Amino acid sequence: MNETMKKAFSYTAVLVTGAVVGALALKTFGDPSALLPGADRQSKQAVLASLSVVPPVTHSGDPNPVAIAAAKLEPAVVSIHTVGKAVQMAAVSSPFDDDPLFRHFFGSPNLPHGGGEAPRGAGSGVIISPDGYVLTNNHVVANTSKVTVNVGDKGYDARVIGTDDVTDIAVVKINTGGTQLPVAQLGNSDDLRVGDWAIAVGNPLDVGTTVTLGIISAVNRTGLAAEGHSLNSVIQTDAAINPGNSGGALADINGRVIGINEAIYSPTGAYVGIGFAIPINSARRIATQLIEHGKIVRPYMGVQYAALSTLSKDDRAQLGIPLTGDSGAVVLQVFPNTPAAQAGLQTYDVVLEANRQKIVKKDDLDNIIQKQKIGSTLALLVSRNGVNRIVSVTLRERPSNFGETPAQPQEQPQEIPLP
Repeated sequence: MNETMKKAFSYTAVLVTGAVVGALALKTFGDPSALLPGADRQSKQAVLASLSVVPPVTHSGDPNPVAIAAAKLEPAVVSIHTVGKAVQMAAVSSPFDDDPLFRHFFGSPNLPHGGGEAPRGAGSGVIISPDGYVLTNNHVVANTSKVTVNVGDKGYDARVIGTDDVTDIAVVKINTGGTQLPVAQLGNSDDLRVGDWAIAVGNPLDVGTTVTLGIISAVNRTGLAAEGHSLNSVIQTDAAINPGNSGGALADINGRVIGINEAIYSPTGAYVGIGFAIPINSARRIATQLIEHGKIVRPYMGVQYAALSTLSKDDRAQLGIPLTGDSGAVVLQVFPNTPAAQAGLQTYDVVLEANRQKIVKKDDLDNIIQKQKIGSTLALLVSRNGVNRIVSVTLRERPSNFGETPAQPQEQPQEIPLP
């Protein structure tokens, strides 16, 4: 294994050998309600209502809580098998094909070496409604032509309701034939503490449903990315997560889902004690939109900005920023004809607060914006030439081709190649 890959981060989805049988051809995305049979349409509002419930955080004193939590959650965590779109391997050969370990994780044994056959893959998911809505990762089901979901030892045909490559969340719908499925209880990820117990449930390496135990190692971990996708404010855990756990559950000691497992850091390609999960409150918000609209509608201001802490004293003097502290996000560019431009936000303004919430780092402002509704007003406390003022920005829907990526090299997230 070369030195570069010893530093690589890896998504936990792994392409696995074996045929996927009885899968259903996916339908073209649109309004998911148009794709649902009558019973599904009637249950849709109930599903959306259940996703809006955020329970209070409690900490169990049960002397043997892990087995209880696992028994509660395990029936609602599923294995997902996919058939991808046909590819010509000559055009997409991997530089890691000569390394047996990375051939495994990059799927070379599972992908055809010519003939345009379809690659096959496997991951995990979490059932969020008894009629078959399943929460998983976008990278588990993206660019697939067939999806099969195994609940226990029974396989079901499924279709993709919607995907979001920004947050790496997707929702698929099982065709249950009227069967009521076990449902995972969704917890509250906002009040997680470093040191809290964490239980990972999924289908690592396609060996079947597996339960592992660890703790919450960190919360709101930022500055990481995988193939251009930012891992924003993710949960870090040392619960064993391996390729195939992607889309599975990270749960608290009460068996409530607090995150959707997404990626690992590994110099070897396998578990080394550093895994990442999307907070369930973020996943819940994205799933609600995907079920309701089939797509994600995002608010935006129309600026490019970076954390003030990345600018040195000399940089600040050159840009005319007299602030000495590290809190705040400095505006590097205001795009024309955007909400920020219309509100009068200017280059090198430093955003100190948004809706009375302090901005300590760039991701704080990102997260506040994404929690707002289209058309809502964001009140920014801005320092301009050392003078504080309020700038009110009315948020609009972000165009699909607009990206608010930071310009400073220090702000570029660390890239993680996909397994």
